[in-house]
Amino acid sequence: MIAGLPPDLTARHPVPEDHPRVLAVLDKWWANLKGDDGARERALLLPRLYFQHFTTTSFVVEDGKGELAAFLVGFLSQTDPHAAYIHFVGVDPVRQGQGVGRALYRAFLDVATANGRHVVRSVTSPENTGSQAFHQRLGFSASEVIHDYDGPGLARVAFSATTTAARVRGARQLRVLDGALVLEQHADADVPGGDWVALVRAPDGLTAILPAPDSGSKERWIALYDADPDHGLDEPGLLVAALAPLARAGVPVFVASTYLADLVLVPEERVQTALAALQSSGFGISP
Repeated sequence: MIAGLPPDLTARHPVPEDHPRVLAVLDKWWANLKGDDGARERALLLPRLYFQHFTTTSFVVEDGKGELAAFLVGFLSQTDPHAAYIHFVGVDPVRQGQGVGRALYRAFLDVATANGRHVVRSVTSPENTGSQAFHQRLGFSASEVIHDYDGPGLARVAFSATTTAARVRGARQLRVLDGALVLEQHADADVPGGDWVALVRAPDGLTAILPAPDSGSKERWIALYDADPDHGLDEPGLLVAALAPLARAGVPVFVASTYLADLVLVPEERVQTALAALQSSGFGISP
């Protein structure tokens, strides 16, 4: 089922009976990382439902005696039709360095591609430096540490990589507009004087997007715009495809839509994080 495994190992999709077998190896394989708190955290991340309802996108690897050598639990996102997610992966430490983890990831990327998914995502804890290095060797882009990602005190590093499906489809291009911008809210709904980029009238007044002055204390924003707005108005998911990776990277946004495309603003001090998150999700960036 999986290419690239050592010859004495075989892979298959998991069944519910594999659940206790996987739980039994977690502490040993992770060398009790983070102590008792880490043990509880790992066990809670793998309830039985993953071995009942996500089996066709997951794998277990065994040796010739039927002993567990590795596993990967992953699924196709139901929220983002472009994404697949690797939830939990483990490789017996005695098998590390033999290409087992790489083979599992490649197999999952093939599953994601076959199902038309353009990006594969995963997260790990900041303490798991081995996992971070492994993802980066495979070409995944890494976020900054995202504090409280999975709840209070549960920080994570997020990873993403594009699939063959994304490369075949071609990356959508986002253009970085020149200059910084500021946001203003006018309760009287009067159009401000001078230059402006966009105006939005609503019951609470007028929101204006304006070129940033040379000096001042207002928060400055950088604008991203669809460089090739050739899609129809009935094509769904384009805005969420850009906003989802920014949310995962912890980047605030302000959005204004035009007839043909969307204007996405990100804080000037977070622009490099924003561009890295978008590029790792399959977007092309042009000046």
